Amino acid sequence: MRFLRDPLECSNVGVTVVECEPGWTGKTHSHASNGHEEVYILIEGQATVDVAGDAVDMTAGDALRVAPDARRQIRNGDEESLFVLVGAP
Repeated sequence: MRFLRDPLECSNVGVTVVECEPGWTGKTHSHASNGHEEVYILIEGQATVDVAGDAVDMTAGDALRVAPDARRQIRNGDEESLFVLVGAP
């Protein structure tokens, strides 16, 4: 994960680049405590994002909004993938 908020000098939005190895699974989490909604944009590859118990299959070019209180987790497929995550209160 590459966190770009500080290098970009952002004060209200977070930007993270996530390079996922084949079979990688991210940490299950939410942003209920800080009110951050997120947009997940899949740039390359295929992956599944579990959002509040629903599996959302994504392919390159897809975007997904995730509400702050929704528990989410990225599950990568059989090839490398690349996400850009954007979050803000």
